[in-house]
Amino acid sequence: MSDLLNTLASAVASMAPESSGPGKQVWKFLKSLRPVVSYDSLSGFPSLSFNLSHEEKERSIEEILFFLDKQEKPVLFAIDEFQQILNYPEKQVDAWLRTIIQNLQNVVFVFSGSQQHLMNELFANPARPFYRSTQFLKLGKIKREKYHSFIGQKFRDHTRQIDDSTISSILDWTDGYTYYVQLLCNRLYLGSDKNIARDQWKEEALRLLKEQEYVFFSYREGLTKPQWNLLKAMAIDGSVYAPTSNAFTSRHQLGNPATVQRSLKTLLKKEMIFRETGPDGSSWYEVYDLLFRRWAEG
Repeated sequence: MSDLLNTLASAVASMAPESSGPGKQVWKFLKSLRPVVSYDSLSGFPSLSFNLSHEEKERSIEEILFFLDKQEKPVLFAIDEFQQILNYPEKQVDAWLRTIIQNLQNVVFVFSGSQQHLMNELFANPARPFYRSTQFLKLGKIKREKYHSFIGQKFRDHTRQIDDSTISSILDWTDGYTYYVQLLCNRLYLGSDKNIARDQWKEEALRLLKEQEYVFFSYREGLTKPQWNLLKAMAIDGSVYAPTSNAFTSRHQLGNPATVQRSLKTLLKKEMIFRETGPDGSSWYEVYDLLFRRWAEG
């Protein structure tokens, strides 16, 4: 709750500079809550923190939201990784927050999160307070042809020549995941001259894997042997539809399906793998860290 209050208040303070007309009213209100105000030395953005009791924190969050609800302009809050609310030490925070939100007329919310199963738990489970309170929108991968064109254009805009086969290889290696596409392209851009050699992306990709090796070794140290073997097998296969099937367990010598099932649950809980569902209802498992997946392939 402390994090929620501090982040909420800091976001509002950053939105409305104290020198602006609306900002004077906002800051007058925020200061009435008695925060400790500091400023980031690089960005200059304010950061607010509070030393309050649990009840005072709840009341302050309510007051901020209802204050914003009275403003002339509508307010949109986008809360990233919203599933973290399930890990709050305070109980039933989602029920408390839902009670406040449903009374707001001028403040609307976007809740986003990378852990699909937990977001489903919050919004698709009839036993949870946020059930059916939102519209769902799943963000899939960017269409390959659009991404291909975008990458080529960005390199050309900055006087770098890259051929189509290199772009296709980058999209294949990163599996189209934006974070890894951007990471590899950034490295390739910084490490190249005007003309990018066809195999230069492989050198940058290998350098990324070498930099992350210490993380991958720590994965292994934190897992039992069956869990590690399953994680590595899933990294090698990429998308795994039936991790307890005889074909999969035999091919990777994983042993008893019951042991595999226990390891699967642990890896999901540790967020080292995730379960994806396709538009046709089929589901499969993938390793969360694509760099580890490529590293494990050898």
